[in-house]
Parts: sequence; C-alpha cells; structure tokens
Amino acid sequence: MHKSKARYLYISAGIIALYLVFFPSFSPELAVRKSLLPRHPVLAVTGEVTEGRIKNDPRYGELYVVEKADLPYVYVKKNRLGWTAASVGSAP
Repeated sequence: MHKSKARYLYISAGIIALYLVFFPSFSPELAVRKSLLPRHPVLAVTGEVTEGRIKNDPRYGELYVVEKADLPYVYVKKNRLGWTAASVGSAP
C-alpha cells in the first residue's frame, strides 16, 4: 500500500472515531452504550438495554435501564443532532 493511501486510511479512521466518541448518537440505545463505555466496556457491548417507565421528562429526558451495571439508570435526551446521555445514576 502506498504511503498516501495508508495516511488517508488512518486519517479517515481517526475522524470516524472522533465522531463516534464526541458527537450525539443516532439512537437512544447507542447513547446509553456510549455512556457505559468508559466504566464497563464489555457491558457496553454485550449488556441488555431496556426502556424505563419515564418518558419525556422535561429535565432529564427518557429513562433507560441496564440491569447489570453499577449505575443502571441512564436518562437520554434528544437534541437536533441526536441522542446524548443526560444523567446516570443508581435510582430514577
């Protein structure tokens, strides 16, 4: 592979990685998984994410639950760019 192609590949992969880490997610489940990634990388990939009972809370957003996490309750909010984790805790 030429050096210019390899460089282009690394730059493209870096831009995609930055987008996935720092920008909002396309779905609420992906936002929950991204919030779990620093604390529980395996659980972020394999854990079951379920919808909670609270929908459209004006302050926090929608509730999602990950049962096996030490902080299982995650609120996600939607903005014009996508979904972000607004709050994480041990009880709603």
